[in-house]
Amino acid sequence: MGLPGLVVPISGPATATWHALPMGTLNDDGYELACTVQGQEVNESDAYGMTLVEAIYRGQNWRCRTRGLEWDKTGQLGLLQMFGMTGAARSLTPFLTAIGDRWTKYCQTLLITSILADPPTFPSTITANNAGLAPQQQTVFNITSKVREMPIEMVLIPYSVTVGSLTLNVPFTTT
Repeated sequence: MGLPGLVVPISGPATATWHALPMGTLNDDGYELACTVQGQEVNESDAYGMTLVEAIYRGQNWRCRTRGLEWDKTGQLGLLQMFGMTGAARSLTPFLTAIGDRWTKYCQTLLITSILADPPTFPSTITANNAGLAPQQQTVFNITSKVREMPIEMVLIPYSVTVGSLTLNVPFTTT
């Protein structure tokens, strides 16, 4: 007989929108948040050779990855064509526009919401106010008899938010 409450696993599906447009159904991996912590290693010295003796913190880069199963959902298509949408429903006709423009000008809000509430899932929401396609990300479409999945990688660019009396730079907030 196990002891109740020793482990409270957190699981459950989530729904999401980008620019208030639905992202649709995903493969079973859902949304994956990934952080790359940037640092400069101090590892070249007379005394220690190339031994790491210190590091300088240089920030973090947050990304969100997913694999959509409904490639024609407006959130996924909007994100994929964030620099120039054709305006046609269910269209995957990319065109080149905004060459040389600022990336953040086209970023929008990504809102991920947990569906289950009992037991409470943490976080219940993730809000990234400056989310867009990740630079150099590659979306691949396999045209086969299998379900077409659309891999998307987003970058969550920091923005300012006020929490109480503090103004912080964050890539996203949670509730």
